[in-house]
Amino acid sequence: MKDIYIPGLDEDARLHKKKQDGSLLREREDYKKIYAKEFFNVYNEGTVADGFVCMCRNQRIYIDENWQFVYFIDYAYALDKIRGYRFGNLTPSYEILLSHSLSELKYSDPATPFCVDYNKIIDGMECMVQRIIEEIRHSNTKRLADKIKWFENLRIKPAKHFEEALQRILFVNQIMWQTDHYLTGLGSLDQLLYPYYERDVKTGYTDEKTVKEQLREFLQILHQYYWYKSSMLMGDTGQIIVLGGSEKEGNYRYNILTEQFLDLVQELQLPDPKLLLRVNEKTPEKIWKKALTCIGTGVGSPIFSNDQVIIPALEAFGIEEEDARSYGVSACWEPLIAGKSVSLNNMTTLNYMRPMENLFRREQLSRLETFDEFTECYITYLGRNLNAVKRVLTNARFQYDPVLSVFIDGCREKQKDASWGGAKYFHAGITSVALGNVIEVLLNIKKYVYEEKNYSLIEIKRMILTNYEGMESEQKKLKSKKRYFGTDEEEVIQLTKKIMAATTRFTKDYRNEYGGKLKFGLSAPTYIDAAVDMYASFDGRKYGAPFVVHISNETADSYTEILNFASALDYGENRFNGNVIDFMVTPDFIRNNMDKFVTLMKVGIKKGIFQLQMNVVSSETLIRAKENPEAFPNLIVRVWGFSAFFIDLPDNYKDMLISRALKNEGKEG
Repeated sequence: MKDIYIPGLDEDARLHKKKQDGSLLREREDYKKIYAKEFFNVYNEGTVADGFVCMCRNQRIYIDENWQFVYFIDYAYALDKIRGYRFGNLTPSYEILLSHSLSELKYSDPATPFCVDYNKIIDGMECMVQRIIEEIRHSNTKRLADKIKWFENLRIKPAKHFEEALQRILFVNQIMWQTDHYLTGLGSLDQLLYPYYERDVKTGYTDEKTVKEQLREFLQILHQYYWYKSSMLMGDTGQIIVLGGSEKEGNYRYNILTEQFLDLVQELQLPDPKLLLRVNEKTPEKIWKKALTCIGTGVGSPIFSNDQVIIPALEAFGIEEEDARSYGVSACWEPLIAGKSVSLNNMTTLNYMRPMENLFRREQLSRLETFDEFTECYITYLGRNLNAVKRVLTNARFQYDPVLSVFIDGCREKQKDASWGGAKYFHAGITSVALGNVIEVLLNIKKYVYEEKNYSLIEIKRMILTNYEGMESEQKKLKSKKRYFGTDEEEVIQLTKKIMAATTRFTKDYRNEYGGKLKFGLSAPTYIDAAVDMYASFDGRKYGAPFVVHISNETADSYTEILNFASALDYGENRFNGNVIDFMVTPDFIRNNMDKFVTLMKVGIKKGIFQLQMNVVSSETLIRAKENPEAFPNLIVRVWGFSAFFIDLPDNYKDMLISRALKNEGKEG
């Protein structure tokens, strides 16, 4: 078994993902057939718990002798047989295994089938721990005695020291990935780890420099298996670390670890793990500057999240105050309560352009005599579309998941699996795309049909269905005109709010089988994929072309305007499932205007933006990187809500980033 080649353990796995001939998948399947036959027999014929125990007994234990910590994933033994809707895009409760030993978690008298399976999961982990200890004993690894002690304690004691806490977080994290819990988040690590740091420093057990080096290795280890952890695109791993926060009185909460994580991500220049920084009006200047200096390198982190808007929105939705103040996020940006929630925040996508397309294809257009009638007709079709969305959510059946249940607060106490309502929160989240395009279409129709009477709705229908064939000049005019969406014109803001409010009206009464409500937001990863099969639209967009990215306006010098626009929107009721402003910024702009940019961000937070992320790169660099990728192997860009190596992206994503950068720099209309 030592001789088998496992991509991801032995060299940079990013190279393997680029194999287009399928050899990587064949290697994995061959490995499964040779070494995991017993596992798949048990997993296919038995229970999830039986499969997990078999995995723990047989998976390859890999000890990297160069690392202080132990971390490995043997993907041949992944529990990846879908038995219902999978849980993913979540953050488990790492605190459970920090404050308890494995033996403490077991039921002394398992009274139900769930309790029996729960104990089997603990038994499996204890078996894995013992096997790890034996492998450590037979290795030449660094800090051999310390590692053995960490894992022996894992069975019988809560974590005591900072380094031990890091090892337990890695242990839980690898179990999540090994059992196919995709897009596994990391939670508020600066807050979770600080008590261990403070105690160890106070007693002289460690010091600030040692801790920083341990965190450096921690981040580098988590970056391993980059190809395996990536979901739809390379870099889409969901490994997000939340930093900062707000006290009940509104004071900003941070510590030395907050600063160290920001410093290390800047120094390492790895796209993963990524950071989200929670901010408020009282965020110190030095934290703002550290964060902006970090993101100014082009690494794509952190994304900024406004506590002053998000916490009240969570509380109004029914999240308890203490939980709301400790919120984390899903893989990209959607707020959730880490370790207490199995609320999948991206169960499906609402495509705002679909109702518009249906309107033009099905409606008797001649009866829509005013713009208000047209808008109300669109909203009617939106309601029908949302009925279909709700059916998708209602029909979802989640897989039985005793592994996740060990690491979700409430499941053990209720003796209920996460899929049976064991978690505290079980809401349903959807993302949305193309609202920016719909606002453009509506206001173009108002101007050119109802006010200036340049076109009839029938003529617009022909443009859309024929992809502007024979009307190329009209398409270019629409494409090059000043955009509405993202500007602070009152009419634009009010129309956007009207569509958002209508979405709430159609969804606020939804309840799933556990009483969970539906939430949505104005950000989605599908601005390219969801547009592929969509007809042209009356904003100059042609068939299949991408939609507007999140909340954005590519016009040069539009930063203040987009902040004004986003802060004027209403994120109340159920409209808080991620609302991200997406900037394109040149590196020189931040470097040469740091103080002004800090002021700009503070103003945006005070006014009430929800979240913000940036791509810090020039169009010239992107164009050169596409033409000569070998010269830019480590160029990092921001995609959806994650960072990735530009070289790993499909051409359509590269082209879109280039186009956005050119527009932002005023080089393309």
